[in-house]
Order: sequence, then C-alpha cells, then structure tokens
Amino acid sequence: MGHLLALGALALDVIVRAWRIQLAAWTSGGGLRFWPAVRLNLYGEAAATLTPNRLGGEAARFAGLTEAGLRPVTALVAVGVEVAAEWPVFLLLVGVLVVHYVPDWRLAAQRWLQRHVATDLVMIEVVALGALLIMYLIQRLAKPGAIRHRVRRQWRVALTHVRRAPLWVQAVNAVLTAVSLVARALILPALAWGMPDAPPFGQMVFGALALLASPLLVPLPSGGGGIEVVFLSGFAGDFGRHAVSMLLWWRVYSVILLTAAGVYLMIHSLGIRAARQLVTIGWVRRKRSDQS
Repeated sequence: MGHLLALGALALDVIVRAWRIQLAAWTSGGGLRFWPAVRLNLYGEAAATLTPNRLGGEAARFAGLTEAGLRPVTALVAVGVEVAAEWPVFLLLVGVLVVHYVPDWRLAAQRWLQRHVATDLVMIEVVALGALLIMYLIQRLAKPGAIRHRVRRQWRVALTHVRRAPLWVQAVNAVLTAVSLVARALILPALAWGMPDAPPFGQMVFGALALLASPLLVPLPSGGGGIEVVFLSGFAGDFGRHAVSMLLWWRVYSVILLTAAGVYLMIHSLGIRAARQLVTIGWVRRKRSDQS
C-alpha cells in the first residue's frame, strides 16, 4: 500500500509540474501539449539532478520547449514566467522551515543525542567527513562562478518577464509549485504507511521538504552524500531498523525514477551528444592535453 501511495504522490507531482509549464508556455504566447510538457520536465529533472546546484535544469527544459516547437524567445519567456512563480514559493518554504525548526532545535538535538550511543555518532561523523570531502572535490571541478551566474540569470529573466504575465497566472503557477513540492514531500510518509512506530506525520513532511530543497544550496548533485547523512541521523524521523530501506526507497521514488526516465528520454529524443552536454553543465571540461 505504501508503494502505491508513493507512486500516486509522484504521479501528482509530475502532472502538476506539466500543468505549470503548460500554463507558462500559454502565457508566453505558445502552445504546449501535455506529453511534451511531461517530457521536458523529465529532461530538466535529470539534468538538474546530475549537475552541481541543479545548474542544468533550466537549460534542459529550454531544450525541451524548443523541441516541442516553441520559438527560442517564447521558450525563454516561458522559463522566466515559471521561475518568477517558483522563487517566492521557495522563499516562503524557507520561512516555514525556519519557523518550524529553529525555535526548538536545541531540545530536538538533545533528545536525539540522548537516544544514540557513541559508536553511532562516530560513524555519522566519518560519513559526514566523507561528504564534505566530496563537496570539496566537486567545488574544485565545478566551473568557477557558475552558481552565482545561474542565480543572477534566473532573477534577471524572471524579473524581466514577470511583468508581462497576468497576476492570476503567477498566482496559479505559485499554487501549482506549492502542490508539486508538497506532493514530492508526501512520498516519505506514504512509504511509512502502516509502519509500526512510524515517526510523526509532520516531522516526515517537513523533513522531506527541507531535504528536497537542500540541493539548491548544497553543490553536490542531488545533494548526494549530505542528504543521506542527514536522513540517517533522524532529521526526517527515526525509522529505527527500517532507516536504510526507507532512505533507499525514498531516494528511488523522489529522485532516481525521474532521473532515469529523463536520461533515457534525452538520449532517445535529443541524441546522446546533446544529453551529455546537458548533464555536464557546470562541470569543468579538461583539455585533451590535460587528459593525456
């Protein structure tokens, strides 16, 4: 039952995101059918997951919009309209998470420390140090200034085109963005359906929301390593002996399925060369003389 609910939450997320980009394309003066909207979002999910700070997401969705028949200018406007609706929701999400976690974070940390033995803490510290080392290596491999350039570009495009979109369109797009985030966060409590001594529903939802938003700030592709450490530390709930299996299934439904589908569709529709370019945005390309 839990897996069926998780698939349902994932399907809702995919459908709502398709409606969102369809609405943005319509606002920009273009027409976009449902399946091309789903496909380009899968492009974006795959490229965002495999690149630092999700750098490749917008470029992949832009490629999907042009593949669907939109002119480049119209596609750029559609991406700008969608980004303009996303960022206020992300900022509101950050505010909600701060209000939820900050007031009692010390008490929560004390309770967690009292329940865990020293060997568990040592293991978590070792994994955390490994994640930090990976973060350092990725920062050395990422193109200098790419992250800052991405943020500036997103805001510039969004602020340029948000004035052209009716207010009700931005409101509906923002609501769809919120529904999409909540649907993705509901995957975790769905997987815990029927589990004895499952963590509180609110803890799982807020924890999943925070972990899903963390790749926007952490340079690791999909937050790999860091998210796993935080999850196993009980941030989204203490699942006891089911913690590893819950982490595995949660990552499968929330990340791996859509990423695999996006990579397959990119290779099938755009070709392997275009797919490789989209999933390597933000990485330093070494010269042949350096590789030899």
